[in-house]
Parts: sequence; structure tokens; C-alpha cells
Amino acid sequence: MSDALFSDLLVIDCASFIAGPAAATILADFGARVIKIEPPGGDGYRMLKHLPGLPVSEGNYPWTLTNRSKESLAVDLKSKEGRALLDQLIAKADVFITNYPLPVRRRLRLGFEDIHAVNPKTIYASLTPYGERGPEADKTGYDATAWWARSGLMDLVRHSEDTPPAVSVPGMGDHMAANTLYGAIVTALYRRERTGEGAMVGTSLMANGLWSNGLMVQAALDGADMSPRLTADSRSAFTEVYGCRDGRWFILTILGQAEERAWPELLRSLEREDLSQDARFASPEARKENNSALKMMFRDAFLQRDWADWNTRFVEHGITCGRIAQAVDYRNDEQADAAQMFTEFDDGSGDRTIDSPLFVAGEAKIAPRRAPDAGEHSLAILEELGLDAASQQRLLEAGVVS
Repeated sequence: MSDALFSDLLVIDCASFIAGPAAATILADFGARVIKIEPPGGDGYRMLKHLPGLPVSEGNYPWTLTNRSKESLAVDLKSKEGRALLDQLIAKADVFITNYPLPVRRRLRLGFEDIHAVNPKTIYASLTPYGERGPEADKTGYDATAWWARSGLMDLVRHSEDTPPAVSVPGMGDHMAANTLYGAIVTALYRRERTGEGAMVGTSLMANGLWSNGLMVQAALDGADMSPRLTADSRSAFTEVYGCRDGRWFILTILGQAEERAWPELLRSLEREDLSQDARFASPEARKENNSALKMMFRDAFLQRDWADWNTRFVEHGITCGRIAQAVDYRNDEQADAAQMFTEFDDGSGDRTIDSPLFVAGEAKIAPRRAPDAGEHSLAILEELGLDAASQQRLLEAGVVS
């Protein structure tokens, strides 16, 4: 048996697409055995890579990211025999994760009370779009609708009031919600250590969206005037996006409390110390009054050099900024590699995947295994449950498993 932190846990990933399954992925990273429940035709998430606008690849990169280190049992839960197989697994499981829509759970008898009746010690982890109760509880939703749009983030990140809301990147809110669900699961596991009891835990895409947009939503709850909107013209020159000579972009982030200290250092990095004598920029108040002129000067100056040059200068002078990265940058990123943000698969190929974004000092994660094909482990799991070869064949021929 592995000595990984969660090596004694059995997790049933009875979920689809991203947010629920990604919580199981983190558990697998720390050694849990995760059995992925799929319909006989395979989880629909396997087809996401064909979504228009996503990068074209022979490999199934969405599936690789979210379902590494799992076993796949392809089973028809609508059939009596298929459901009986699931109940056998639940009887042994420590964690049961689902994000099926609530009406589907009711039809398939996959609610908390159903699972609790089979195994009272199981942690039932529920992920919903909009929460367990309320007029929208039964609605279907993805992170684009329930996390990005419903939270108000989609409205607030617009370039200006008269530009359309921005579309989110696939999975952007799902992975945040997965982290939350993982936290709820390990909290319940700790509670079980103290009480011996299972529990229902959960979160929703909408709740995570509100948490992400917390500053603005709290302002609204406190009765703040929400009508002003920060436009490109009104943003401070010190918290603006700028382009470089090589076409790369970065965001400068010098907050008001740091402006007086950073101003002379920024001028040195620009080689424009002469501006310290310019009356338009002699004080924070003057710089604010002449914000447009200062911003134009910055734009012109930053276009004179490549990003690598500016980055060196900013580091030297202690200027806070952030490169606007592109996904291809991470094929070779010194910081991501040094901070171990990627991990190699265990097959010796050298291929990498994104590591889950947390660590526990002194507890090593397992080297990830390749994400399974649909039903890849079905027969092995049936044998483990005590079914002989003839019974396995009968279930295959009946379409109960694949």
C-alpha cells in the first residue's frame, strides 16, 4: 500500500465535466483511489476538446487535466443491476462526489439520503450551479453561466460601459469551485475522525462566483453607490495595461499608498528622471489631475523597449507589475518550473500536467497516472466486487457496463 496521505481513501467520482471531478483529482494527487463513474458511452466531457475556439490537439487535454490518476467504471446507473454495482462501491467508499443536476439525482436516487442509507460514514460532496435550495436550484448551469455571468464578474470586467461583457475561458470558475469542494471534503473527513459520522458537504458555482466578486458584492450589500464604472480613461496611469515594442503586454500595479516611494524608481527605470521636475507630476494630486497626459507618456515610453528589458528594469527598481502571459509561455517558464507548478506523468515519457495548486509540507503527492479510457477498469472493478467471468460477460452483453 502506498504511504501517500490519502492512500487509505476510496473516492467515488460520480460527476461530470469539471468542478466536481477536479476536487476528486486533488484527492488523487495525495494518493486517494478514485473510481470515475461514466455512462457506457463515456462522459460527455470527453468531447469538450471539440468545442469551437479551443486549441486543436490529437490528445484529449481537458480529460487529461481533470481525470488523471483515476480508474474508469462505465456503468448504466438507470439499470437496476448497474445501480446495485454502484451501491457495492458506495458501501466501501469514504467520499462520494456528484455534480449531477438535482432532478437527475432524484431520478437516479443519488441524493444524500440515498447514499447515506447505503453507507452512513461516507462524505457526500455536492456541487451545484446555484445552490441546493431556492427557485434556481434545479436549473442546469456551467461556470460560464453560474460563476462568471451570475456573479456579476462578467459585467464588471468590461473594458468600458459601452462594450459587451467579456466571455470567460472554459473551466475558469470550475477549478476555483473544485478547490472549495476539496476543502469541504477534507473538513468533513476531519469531522469524521472526531465523531465517526459521515456528512453532506457542498458548494456551488454561484457561491464561488460571489466569493470571487466579493469586494463589489459586499459594496452593494453595504449600500454603496454602484453607478460609477472605471473606464479606460478614468483608470489611474499607475494601475493600467501597457504594450511593449515586441507586442507583449503587462499590467502596472502601483497603489496609492506606494506611489510616493515608487514614483522616483519608476522614473529611473524609464530613464526619465527629468519628469521629477515637471510641475504636472510634482505631487500625487498633480499626477492625478494630469492622469491622461501621464498615461500617454507611459504608453509612448513602454513601446520603445521589449518586455524582457522592462521586466529587468522593474525588478531592479522594485516596481510591481505583472506580465500578461500567454498559455504557450508555460512550455518553458522558469518560475512555474522552480515552484513545481507542473508534474510529470509516471510513465517516464516526460510529459507534464498542471499540479493541483496546494501543498502540504512533508507529504509528497503521487506521480500522476494517465487519465483512463472509458470503462478501462470496468472488468477489474467487477472482479473486485466478486463477479465471476460469466457474470461480467452477461453485464457486458446487456449493456449494463462497457
